[in-house]
Amino acid sequence: MRKVIRTAIFGCIIAVLIISFYVYLSKRTTSNEETAEPEKVTAMDEVLNKDFQEDYPGTPRSVIKWYNKIVKLYYNDDTTDEQVIDLADKARELWDDELIDANPRDTYLTALKADIADYAKHDRVIASTDVCDSDEVKYYTYDGSDMASVIASYFVTEGSGCSKVYQKYALRKDDNGNYKIVAFELCDSEGNPLDSGTVITPGNSGDN
Repeated sequence: MRKVIRTAIFGCIIAVLIISFYVYLSKRTTSNEETAEPEKVTAMDEVLNKDFQEDYPGTPRSVIKWYNKIVKLYYNDDTTDEQVIDLADKARELWDDELIDANPRDTYLTALKADIADYAKHDRVIASTDVCDSDEVKYYTYDGSDMASVIASYFVTEGSGCSKVYQKYALRKDDNGNYKIVAFELCDSEGNPLDSGTVITPGNSGDN
């Protein structure tokens, strides 16, 4: 009888030890998860992981802000050829059908890569970008379509020099209520065209 009791007690002790060890491991794992640093999301990851089909920018200004993120990455020294192609496809998701038709994918990629090479040749970098304030976005109607005009600026360094370039974007609301880029041109800070009638197509900064 005593042997049975000793066996039962021994079994209980083993069970308690197992449970205690399991609780210890669980707390340690939880503690490690809480103290672990979150994985760093790069600007490239942010853009390439953005789903414009399910979560399209809600305003013309936010469309250009996303577009500028793409443009800035185009000319980053660390951007690979594969990433340039992926970025270009992302940019085209922000375009109006008219702009897409005017710039076939292969043609656009050729012009874009040539422009990127020219930037590298002249040690030219888009250091930062900015978009006009919300109250400066102009809404209007053209040919029966809802349109918006947004001015963006680009701070460009070239060697030891620097300059600030402005572009005015025209966006048209599509059937889903999303504003898509239909055209853009170089302008001054007030939005006045620098070369009247010249539309600057993506992939060509117009200042080569």
